[in-house]
Amino acid sequence: MPRVSRITQLILREFRCFRDLQYEPGSGLNFITGPNARGKTSILEGACYLMRLRSPRTSALGEMVRFGEESFLLEGLVKSKEQEMRLGVTCTPPTRSLKLDGVPQSSSAEYLKLGTIVWFGSDDLLLVNGPAERRRKLLDSAGLQTGESYPGYGRDLRDYDRALRSRNLLLREGRSRREIDAYDHPLAEAGDRILGVRKDLVTMLAPLAEDSCRRISGETLEIRLEPGATGTMREALAASREEEIRLRQTRVGPQRDDLVLLLNGIPAASYASEGQRRTIALALKLAVAALLYHENKNPPLLLLDDIFGELDPSRRDALLIGMPPGAQALLSTAELTGISIPTGSRIHRFTKDGTLEVVSS
Repeated sequence: MPRVSRITQLILREFRCFRDLQYEPGSGLNFITGPNARGKTSILEGACYLMRLRSPRTSALGEMVRFGEESFLLEGLVKSKEQEMRLGVTCTPPTRSLKLDGVPQSSSAEYLKLGTIVWFGSDDLLLVNGPAERRRKLLDSAGLQTGESYPGYGRDLRDYDRALRSRNLLLREGRSRREIDAYDHPLAEAGDRILGVRKDLVTMLAPLAEDSCRRISGETLEIRLEPGATGTMREALAASREEEIRLRQTRVGPQRDDLVLLLNGIPAASYASEGQRRTIALALKLAVAALLYHENKNPPLLLLDDIFGELDPSRRDALLIGMPPGAQALLSTAELTGISIPTGSRIHRFTKDGTLEVVSS
């Protein structure tokens, strides 16, 4: 099944604040502007959920249903180089049904092979100085969307998480060493594979992130993986046995991996300004987009929510000029003043009565 490269129509029914909205973006940069609380971010969220069946804002399906309603529907026309397809998602929490060209899907496996996305929102600044889990999720998002290179990565993540939860429960309960050690084999097998993928991803992402950051701000960004285990997982588990018994928790493994971020040779988490943190986060997301383009031979859909805050005009211009070639992007912003809109962009604006109108195309 061919990877899709852009979305040409998006329909949201009873989704968030929308009773019924139809949005038709262009093939390049698409700006959605207007007052706050009109639903700009919700359009991007709808596109994200339609393509990847995940919301960057919530894990609760019920929160995406329009207040007072029982279900929502998302539909979209998406295009690959070879064909156009219609995607459909209907959610009546907690259930969900999927369609490809009107054909119901019994699982999400084929559906999720279609498209790739890169999301950026204001809380992505936590990639720089937030918990390590945010940075691990960035790597995992890239790994999960490069299916041909790492086809078993999602399964390894699930297997590892199950084994880790069970093992930690036994440690907390003070169970016998024999019971605890029974989980070492599945934990070590999946853990070694996860670490191997993450090492590969960081090796590929590092020069892309450095290039993106340099183009946006002229600064030098360095990223490297700080693994949560030294040597193989079996060796690390054996070496940490006394500590994990004392703390009643598995102390080594991919759940402790982290990304070290250095801006101009200085730890970014401690010393980067607000504008620099935004620049770093955007550079990381653009690096993931470039990687997905290279791996899948198709650019991902870029969903960029309020990306311009805290960026000076030169960084804004460099960011827009440096978008991956051929990529479609949906960008939300309350105000376009001071933004140099590239030629060929499409602009939609929310009016005071909540109508979404085309301003420029």
